[in-house]
Amino acid sequence: MLCGSQHLHAHARARDTSISQHVPCRLLQPSLRKKQLCSFLRLQCLTSKSRKCASATTACSQATAAAQPVGTRKACTYDVIALGNLCLDIFVSVPELPSTELHSRQKLLSQLTASPPSRAAWEVGGNTNFMIAAARLGMQVAPVGHLGPDEYGQYIKDVLQREGVHEVRPLIGGEHLDDSLKQTLLCFVLVAPDSAHSFCSRYDFGPWPLLPGVTTMPPPAWQALQDTQAVYLNGCLFDELPSDMVLSVLLQAKSNGAVICFDPGPRSWVLSSGSRRPTLDALLDLSDIVVMTEEEALAVTGQTGAQAAAQWVLNRPKSSTQWSIVKQGSSGSVLCSRQSPAVYNQSALQVPVGDTVGCGDSFAAAIVLGYIRGYDIPATMALANAVGAATAMGTGAGTNVASAQTVLHLLSNASAESTENNAGSGNKQNGDAVRSDQAYGNAAALQILQDSFTPSYGKSASES
Repeated sequence: MLCGSQHLHAHARARDTSISQHVPCRLLQPSLRKKQLCSFLRLQCLTSKSRKCASATTACSQATAAAQPVGTRKACTYDVIALGNLCLDIFVSVPELPSTELHSRQKLLSQLTASPPSRAAWEVGGNTNFMIAAARLGMQVAPVGHLGPDEYGQYIKDVLQREGVHEVRPLIGGEHLDDSLKQTLLCFVLVAPDSAHSFCSRYDFGPWPLLPGVTTMPPPAWQALQDTQAVYLNGCLFDELPSDMVLSVLLQAKSNGAVICFDPGPRSWVLSSGSRRPTLDALLDLSDIVVMTEEEALAVTGQTGAQAAAQWVLNRPKSSTQWSIVKQGSSGSVLCSRQSPAVYNQSALQVPVGDTVGCGDSFAAAIVLGYIRGYDIPATMALANAVGAATAMGTGAGTNVASAQTVLHLLSNASAESTENNAGSGNKQNGDAVRSDQAYGNAAALQILQDSFTPSYGKSASES
């Protein structure tokens, strides 16, 4: 069965009319959306004398031109599989951040592991941030990874079940586990009085791979990977499993039609040098979507500036990347597409920041949603920035990532402001067309959520 995207992005702003019927969160059909979006924009213009109506007219024209189908996709059980990096974050207050010296940090890890804090300090971490955000956006999500038969693993399972994430498909089959596999991976988040934080875990020290003896994918895990629209992974997966196995699994998933989304994350610096560099290069070329921070992009590409780094990924001789995205924190984000010479800039939403833990994972969830559903780039980028901003307003990640209600509120305000400021026009930068499309993007992202959202769905743990 061919399942997943057929990669038919013939136009950078085209969208797919075939929307999966099993998602609990209804996404607006493009055939309805252009009329409703135009009405929405005109209503904003009429309700305030200060509105610049030209902006609404421009955005409406863009929506009409963009509503062209690009083909169909086969139905899948899952919208996205998160591969690997299942871990539990344990928050520990420290008087000051520890030394970066290897031996002292290894000693600290041993001490923390021997007597970890109580459950009050626990929060699901790693790829669970991405999965919870994706589930709250209405996607059918399942993890393929390893959880030990311990209280930490059960805690993660319970949280994911409450959040509507499908059952974990284990990476390791059989009842006989190596001693190192009997405990769920832990990541200690060390927090100083000034809120500065660092991480201490086995991901930093090895021995690698952290899941020894895994050379093949168990049948339940492989079946899930054959029945998904997309696969999401970050750089930590290469600390857990052999590189050749990971690349083989991803190649097979892609040959079956799955979109591959890769975020190298904090492991960018490790992957970018030494013996791991060939693996990083192979994965960059294999991925349909690459998402990095500006700092990570510099480590991975050697290019200064978000646009240069994003284009470097697309311009690799063997690259199959369709969307290359660089996140710029409070400055927003930049997307370069293989199908368009335009560079898409999305301004960040100004929000009170609790912390930025999990913002990138939440952002990536919205990017995957937009790509596999066929929504255009401005709408997808606006939605991703809003989801990331909503996560930043809280503290910690896991169950504290963006809720649908918060995203709706942010997009509603942003849509009104960007329409008034007439932010949908193009300009020139470094000789290339730069498409901001703020008014259109914010209004379109809001329309997606308004038509898909139900009041009881997508609440964070604190709101339910």
